[in-house]
Amino acid sequence: MQSDADESVAFDPNELDHDEQYKLMVGSVVPRPIALVSTLGPDGPNAAPFSFFNTFGIDPPIIAFSASSRDGVLKDTIRNIRAMGEFVVHIVDDPLKEKMNICAIEYAGEVNEIIEAGLRTAPSLKVRPPRLIDCPVQMECKLLQIVPLGRRPYDMVIGEVVQFHYRKGLVNGRYHVNAGLLNPLGRLAGYDGYTRITDRFPMERLPVPPGKKPA
Repeated sequence: MQSDADESVAFDPNELDHDEQYKLMVGSVVPRPIALVSTLGPDGPNAAPFSFFNTFGIDPPIIAFSASSRDGVLKDTIRNIRAMGEFVVHIVDDPLKEKMNICAIEYAGEVNEIIEAGLRTAPSLKVRPPRLIDCPVQMECKLLQIVPLGRRPYDMVIGEVVQFHYRKGLVNGRYHVNAGLLNPLGRLAGYDGYTRITDRFPMERLPVPPGKKPA
């Protein structure tokens, strides 16, 4: 029920086109983590960043990202993953932002974005695509499922992390990742909107109030 004090503005997505929906979504769900994904295909290695990305399960660790086609043509990343079933997801830190941005250029399929960006690689342990060892976090993944979404459509890639790699000093003996040292980038709205983790604060989870039934 809408109260008299409700001063919100309502939008029906069925009355908005793709670009209008996109502006609302990416302007509202912020900041979004960035997955720099490396793959291997017929034209060789490929790397591209995606901000429709997050973690969705544990034991085993599950991550997912999605990518839209362009004029009906699949992105190299999706095409390679469909063919090989493997990929590596990297977390990008602030010093790597310019190289990540180079990987976002819409190159032809035969262009190796990794070379264009000057990123160093190393063999993965459990998958065939290479790792980008300049990135502070590298997660080797096996494909679980690709789910087509929407009318464009978007392909949501769901993968299982089969191997983690971390820059030395990022993870302590209790497997806590130091967010300050990780220094990851986040995505905001528009083609040029990014953010850093520069303001963090603790907040403890509250206990169930007296008289309330716990879950």
